[in-house]
Amino acid sequence: MVKYNDRGNLAHELETPYDETERERAEKENEAERKEPVRRVKKSAALSIPAKIAWGVLLAIAVMLLGSMVYGRVEISRLYNERSGLEKELTRLQNENISMQSEIAERMNMTKVEQYARDDLGLQKLDKSQIEYIEVETPSVAEVKNDSEEDVFVSIKQWLNSLAEYIGL
Repeated sequence: MVKYNDRGNLAHELETPYDETERERAEKENEAERKEPVRRVKKSAALSIPAKIAWGVLLAIAVMLLGSMVYGRVEISRLYNERSGLEKELTRLQNENISMQSEIAERMNMTKVEQYARDDLGLQKLDKSQIEYIEVETPSVAEVKNDSEEDVFVSIKQWLNSLAEYIGL
């Protein structure tokens, strides 16, 4: 219990009316223990060394899996960026190809070719009087050379080639 002394001042002085003895404190603790049910906590044994090693290995595997997943995502992102850059370059090259093809078609126009041949090269179209026709009287014939009529040097060369092929050179 707390005793308040009032002497006309707003500040209060706190005093304990008496000191408890050791015996009284022990009795109060015993009463408090009797009122509360006893809860006994079983002490768990510490992890054994193989269990600690197993947990360490599992933790290392989990960290490696997490790292590989993050690395995979980074690589996928890099490849998507590279792909978009290549697609832009492909579009640019296709547009450049179309413009070059149209330029070639413009330059290869028959009127431009005729004008270039006439003005720059000094060429003219042929008249019918300038054309000459030639008739060939003998037919074209191809002759096959017979292998039995080969030269001695050719047969030696073929023998050396077959020998080199047999040896593996």
